[in-house]
Amino acid sequence: MAIRLRRRLSTGETRPWTFREIVQGKPLEHPSHPMFVHFPVAFYVGTLGLDVLSKVGTFPAAPVATTWLLLGAFAASLVAVTTGLVDRAMTRPGSKVRKAVNQHMYLQLVTAVLFVANFIIRWPDRHLAEAKPLWLILDVIGVGTLLLGQYLGGILVYVIGLRVGESGPGSSPPEA
Repeated sequence: MAIRLRRRLSTGETRPWTFREIVQGKPLEHPSHPMFVHFPVAFYVGTLGLDVLSKVGTFPAAPVATTWLLLGAFAASLVAVTTGLVDRAMTRPGSKVRKAVNQHMYLQLVTAVLFVANFIIRWPDRHLAEAKPLWLILDVIGVGTLLLGQYLGGILVYVIGLRVGESGPGSSPPEA
């Protein structure tokens, strides 16, 4: 796989990639959204892990580390959301695929709201040695909605086949 710096048109001409094509991952010849979702998923699950560790272990810095991990999750989520919205724009309004994409998106939005609320609630007490019970409750519910949303994302790819088998414009599919 090589990154193509210019798009080759069917006429043989080349032109620069548009911003939308770059966000879609066309220069890489595969969708970009799946590359970016791993980071916020790992960070959100990590917040639960660190908060549990602060309760059952002796890691007094875990709550403050979790607070900073949430900031990283929010930043990573912005990239995942941007690429996901571009992929969503490619689906036909009113279709079954768009309905499934919307369900995935709404669950991930609920997840984000839960973790933003968690962040706001924990900020004043982020230096405590142990996570508060409310933080853990929000972590568990947030990770639950996250995993359900990720499951729906998997359905979109592995069952429905959204953006599976696409290659960059003007390129031929790989030979077996």
